[in-house]
Amino acid sequence: MEKALFLAAFFFAYTVQAITGFAGNIFAMPVGTTLLGLESTVSILNAMGFFACGLLTALNIKSVNWRELGKILGAMIVFMVLGIWLDTLVPLHILLKIYGVIIVIIGIKNLAVPQQKFMPEWALWIILALAGLIQGMFVSGGALLVIYAVQKLRDQQQFRITLSAVWTVLNLIYAGIAFQQGHFTGDVVQIIVFCVPLAVLATFLGSKLQKKISQERFLKLTYVLLLCVGVILLVTS
Repeated sequence: MEKALFLAAFFFAYTVQAITGFAGNIFAMPVGTTLLGLESTVSILNAMGFFACGLLTALNIKSVNWRELGKILGAMIVFMVLGIWLDTLVPLHILLKIYGVIIVIIGIKNLAVPQQKFMPEWALWIILALAGLIQGMFVSGGALLVIYAVQKLRDQQQFRITLSAVWTVLNLIYAGIAFQQGHFTGDVVQIIVFCVPLAVLATFLGSKLQKKISQERFLKLTYVLLLCVGVILLVTS
């Protein structure tokens, strides 16, 4: 029963991921942690994040903004390594609650005042660095990355596919670490096998739904999901 409930949550979360290019893992994580345990859930979602985001990227490879992809990965990976190192030194979970509050405020503000104000380039680089840092400390840097990407990737197709390419690389890194640590047990591999066809179906369903969403509605949906991510961070931290 636990596995069936997780698979249902996984399908919903990865349909959302296919529509927007983010939020899949953070939506599936609380359900998985409750039903399967943290270690197993993280291993499953890292593997499936690599597979599903890689599939979406491969199917829409022409929509990748390679310049922005290089900037994002270059900055995030450096600061992600720093974040992983910091997390081994001191308990930083109070920062996760502060982070959640900030993301909630940003989501509400942008929904209440839809006129977008452009940030200077130096501020965007700081946001990108912080996204990598938070990703390394809490595996939750996606919300800040979205704030960066909304300004730099104005076309919704470029937005979702370039972000999918980012998650393909980052999830592969985390999946490799989990594999080296022996977290891919028999039960984990079994659930991954069940998730693969669901991820394929969710990818195609999400892609079809995305085509019916206008640019304006896509932006609103992005901020609604950002708000949801912030709430999830507050509840689960």
